[in-house]
Amino acid sequence: MGSELPDDLFRGDPVEIERGLDDWVAEFERNAARYQELQHRVEDVRVSASSPGGVVTVTVDANGSVVDAKFTERVHRTSPEELGAQLMGAINRAKAEIAGRVREVADDTLGAEAGASADRIVDYYQERFPSTGESAEALPRVDRGEADDGEGDFGGGSIYDRRR
Repeated sequence: MGSELPDDLFRGDPVEIERGLDDWVAEFERNAARYQELQHRVEDVRVSASSPGGVVTVTVDANGSVVDAKFTERVHRTSPEELGAQLMGAINRAKAEIAGRVREVADDTLGAEAGASADRIVDYYQERFPSTGESAEALPRVDRGEADDGEGDFGGGSIYDRRR
């Protein structure tokens, strides 16, 4: 998407110079419109990710802000510590997908001719939201049921379900 003025633009017939400037301005305006469309489409980006055990699914926007979180019934068999880890892991996995989604939107909006400028935009998101590099096996187990040793757990379930 070269918006540079051609080297030979100011040589030759004044009518040709004016036509060349008009073409350059029109190309500049088309590019500006595509980048404005890209901005709007990136603002609409939403990425969701779930915890390995399916306890929580979160959705983040292109800024990395959590816009939704949904918990399943498995939350009742999850300790608070595990729930926190699962929530944060899901958030981080969703954020790690933002750059890839922005790449898709940029390629679709700007096309292949965007080249280096699209790469710079995607690089910004990759720096801001790096890949997590974690595997599901490395994350805390979620769906435990009863505690293995009985310490720090009161038999599973939610304290809010207990009647006294």
